[in-house]
This record gives sequence, structure tokens and C-alpha cells, in this order.
Amino acid sequence: MKRVLTYAAVVAAVLSIGGARAYFTAQTEVKDNTITAGTLQVSVEPTSSALMIDGLAPGETVSKTVEITNTGSIGCEAVTSAAKKAGITDFWTALQCRAVCNGVELYSGPLSTLKTDPIRIDAGCSATITYSVGLPTTAGNDLQGDYVRASVYVDAEQLR
Repeated sequence: MKRVLTYAAVVAAVLSIGGARAYFTAQTEVKDNTITAGTLQVSVEPTSSALMIDGLAPGETVSKTVEITNTGSIGCEAVTSAAKKAGITDFWTALQCRAVCNGVELYSGPLSTLKTDPIRIDAGCSATITYSVGLPTTAGNDLQGDYVRASVYVDAEQLR
């Protein structure tokens, strides 16, 4: 029995020594950390009448440019589209459009269904899209004097 008590005392002494150990530690602080969300913002030039065309004749195509600038702090992909606001629907659907950026065709087809492929615009950078709008040679006399008023939209989405 003495042997068991001696053994238990030795084990208790060993365990108490291990629990009383001290370890060196250190800590430092990295101050003033600020985290800010990025911004996605685009602007266009010209701001109005970008596709203003007078006296368009069948078989004629007129080119106009729009510069899109990413004024935000994160990169984006931009897509452009158009919507008729007023005017003659037959004329609107007859108009053809081709959109090009840096030699790459983004869209070719009716202006009424314009939706370009996306273009990448890094923060602080710009892209210029050239729109060539025309009236087919098959346009009839019924379109003489017709007009359409439309808006061009730029939809931007952050890069993923």
C-alpha cells in the first residue's frame, strides 16, 4: 500500500510540475486598418445625341462614336443597347447597325435589337465604340421623311 501511495505522490508531483510551466508570449498591434468597398461607375461622351443622323438615304451608312469611361475603382464589362422612345416603328425596324470596338465586331443586325457583346474596361480606362447605322437599299418610299428617337444604354457589371 505504501508503494501505491508513493507512486501516486510521484505522479501527482510530475503532473503539477508540467502544469506550472510558463511559456514566453508576445503580441503586437497593426493599427488603423480601413477596408472600403470599390465603386462601379461609368460615363459616356457624348452625353446626348450620340447617334444623331439627318437625311439618311437607302444604301447609306453613317458612323458615330461613343466613348465609355470607367470612372469607378473596379474593372467592369459594359454592354450597350438601344431603345426606341418615339417615332415610326417601320423605320426603326428597318435601320441596321454594326458596333465595333478596337477592330472587334460587338454587334451586327437591326438597331431595334441592338445588344453588344461585353467589353472589358479597367478602372480609370475608356473604350470607344463605333456604331455604323444604315438604311438598307431595299428601303421603300414609304419610309421617306420617317424618324425615330432612341436612347443608347450602357450597362456595366463588375468583373468577376
